[in-house]
Amino acid sequence: MFDLVTRLNEECGVRLPEKDDQDWEFCAGDYTRTEDYIEFYKKYSDEMDSNRWGDKELLSNMIIQGLDDMLRFTNDKDYIDKLWLETRKILLDDELYNVIVYWSCVGQPAEYCFLITPRMRELLRKLI
Repeated sequence: MFDLVTRLNEECGVRLPEKDDQDWEFCAGDYTRTEDYIEFYKKYSDEMDSNRWGDKELLSNMIIQGLDDMLRFTNDKDYIDKLWLETRKILLDDELYNVIVYWSCVGQPAEYCFLITPRMRELLRKLI
């Protein structure tokens, strides 16, 4: 059976969750490794669980959190755009609609949203 957390730890250096670790996927990643997480996702996509809160959702949230952090801490727009296109493809191809809706912050004013939210809202508009 595929063990996402162990593989991420071994291959990408992501810390293991601690007992009662809440929202691990939003905190454990390192935005400078976002491209590695995308490559990891593509490499193991067929092996990952795709249930409602499965591995694909966890890893896609880690990737998106990395992109959000990149928007906050870097100015490399071209690199962020490149990673966004790859992430967008993952979200659409694997039909990760719950993830898209979450990061779109539906009904919330912009000042209470993530930096990635405008991109997610644009993606959501294309789906509906």
